[in-house]
Amino acid sequence: MSDKCNDRLSQIRRLCHQLCLSSCVEEKRRGLHEQLLRQRPHWSVQKKDEQFHKIDLGAKVPFDISLPLPARDEREGSDRGVGLFWERFSCQHCGRCCYTPGAGLLLEREDFERIAAHIGRKRLKSMCRYDKGLHAWILKQPCPFYSPDEKKCQIYAIRPLTCTKYPLHPPLKEMPYNLAVDAFCPAARQFAKDTLGWWIICENNWAKLLCEMEER
Repeated sequence: MSDKCNDRLSQIRRLCHQLCLSSCVEEKRRGLHEQLLRQRPHWSVQKKDEQFHKIDLGAKVPFDISLPLPARDEREGSDRGVGLFWERFSCQHCGRCCYTPGAGLLLEREDFERIAAHIGRKRLKSMCRYDKGLHAWILKQPCPFYSPDEKKCQIYAIRPLTCTKYPLHPPLKEMPYNLAVDAFCPAARQFAKDTLGWWIICENNWAKLLCEMEER
């Protein structure tokens, strides 16, 4: 795709995010995509197996998946896409996000103080390492607060802010107006599969805006 086409598409997506955020979310909530998919062929159906295979690679290869939901911005009410995500997202309580060895979880100052007030600073520090470059405490992984036997977080009510947002990640650079999720999470992968058809609504909106721009 040429740079000119890329610029035009980026412009259309930005305009769509500005003008169609609310209607886009409501159309997906109502299931408009099902009607649209019956009216014309779409890659989400024709190439479903191929798309599912790509999504499932997230179980072994770390990457993020863009979702057909608008990302939050500074505008009031722009969290509707996030709201619909949490309405439909169903955690599988597998513990992969907590019980997988990794570099660790950065604790914001508020996180550290909140958890320390609950279990004690000395005990919390023993579960962390201090990163001098970041000037922050890093909770060791696997997370010491996850109980594999009970399959739940032992400090769920006061868990770190990052945990409350997971599996949502910052939008991808190439899709800055869409929510993104961590493909490592099996429930996030399932969500991406279940909502693949929602892209037809996004594409319809982009096409309408493009036609309006060309008619001016």
